[in-house]
Amino acid sequence: MIVNQIDERVAVAHTEEIVFAGDGVRLDGQIEYPILSTRQKIFPLMFILHHAGCDDREGYSHFAQAGLASGYAVFRWDKRGTGRSGAGGCGSTTQDAVNAYEVALEQPHLDRKRVVILAQAAGTGLLGDSFGLFARVQLPYGVVLATNALDEQAVLAIESRVLVIMGQNDWRQWQKYGKSVCENHNAAYKHGAHYYVAPYADRMLQDPRSSEFHFGANTALQDWLQTI
Repeated sequence: MIVNQIDERVAVAHTEEIVFAGDGVRLDGQIEYPILSTRQKIFPLMFILHHAGCDDREGYSHFAQAGLASGYAVFRWDKRGTGRSGAGGCGSTTQDAVNAYEVALEQPHLDRKRVVILAQAAGTGLLGDSFGLFARVQLPYGVVLATNALDEQAVLAIESRVLVIMGQNDWRQWQKYGKSVCENHNAAYKHGAHYYVAPYADRMLQDPRSSEFHFGANTALQDWLQTI
């Protein structure tokens, strides 16, 4: 299958800013729809779940571009204390994420049966610990664990199709957090789990030779999104 590459020129049919309630805090996000066909009115959804860093939604634009290029609507948002979201010391960041997922699924022109959650780094841990909360809202059709932090047992909480993407130079060994994780998931479930190791890439999937999102990681992500 020929896979589209990341291209900042990917056309976006419509971007809508969305303000919504987290757990005692105001949160801000957006949904983007791709241009594929004037006749296409319903799109699969990619929902992005952050890592523990201080990046706002713009820190995930490379994942958003990959999703849009693959024909997905993309929902990304600012965590509390970042971007245009409010800050607050009380309340649960897990509940913030579940609320964001609920709001994403309420948006128009979405195929609720074709939802992919893309979680990165600490976000994979949050998803593993709280998968049941997300599944109660809508069982995801697939899950991407980018810079995976779930081990062979913890990943069994993810009852869905799985793609694991690891950087070769991640401080977590890809043999354990990629290969073994997928082998264990495949032994327990029939959903299908696959992994990709990005050569030379760091733990955030950046290629040190270009300081950009790793080409191979982008290709693996788009190929999987278009195939499932």
